[in-house]
Amino acid sequence: MSAPNTTTTHYDVLEVSPSASPEVIEAAYKGLMRKYGEDPDPAVRERRRAVEEAFAVIGNATRRAEYDGSRNGFRPAPAPEAPIRLGGATIVQCARHPEVSTALRCSRCDTPICPKCLIQTPVGARCKDCARIARSPVYTLSAGNAAKAAAASVVGGVAMGLVWGLVLMPFTFGWFSIFVGAGLGWVFTRILEAVTRRKRGPYMVGFAMLGIGIAWAMQLLFVPPGVAVYGLVAAGVACYFAYQNLR
Repeated sequence: MSAPNTTTTHYDVLEVSPSASPEVIEAAYKGLMRKYGEDPDPAVRERRRAVEEAFAVIGNATRRAEYDGSRNGFRPAPAPEAPIRLGGATIVQCARHPEVSTALRCSRCDTPICPKCLIQTPVGARCKDCARIARSPVYTLSAGNAAKAAAASVVGGVAMGLVWGLVLMPFTFGWFSIFVGAGLGWVFTRILEAVTRRKRGPYMVGFAMLGIGIAWAMQLLFVPPGVAVYGLVAAGVACYFAYQNLR
């Protein structure tokens, strides 16, 4: 990371356009200062110093006007009109999308945000820098639990395939297939919950469908493929049931 060169303007340093409103400039300054923090790296310190110098100039209305007037070929923009307000909030440009006007602000750092970049959290709308949403432990699957779930899916698929082929095959036709599928889905849901302590999420759904697929494939050991295809209805019902319980 290097310091800005001689052709870099204060607007470039703060990553805003020359027509940015004071609110956007302030929000950009706060965001960059949070980004660089107290990193002791010399390059980061130099970048932080440049940000502070840029804000000291264009963050002040008088100094900004003088700075704009001193830039070669720059025509100062007309004085801004009175800010538009909506429901008590001032409408400004979004810090990340200057082309979008918004009255929304981050509930933590007060940075202007728009529907394109806001992240809804349990404590209100926040910018991406402040969101820091911690994933629920229920949906966090460790490598150990993933291995257990995979093994349970394979073993359960073989076991349920044998039960299906030896006991439930006569009930795999017509309306009975729905009940067979619901039973398979329930069994795989309980098996995976037991080995992973009730984990949820896409991976769990995938492991359940893997086991159900193995159970259906086991039917080829007992009946011809033309007959086993009728079991796809039960397998589909089982996958849907597992998805609804493990998603």
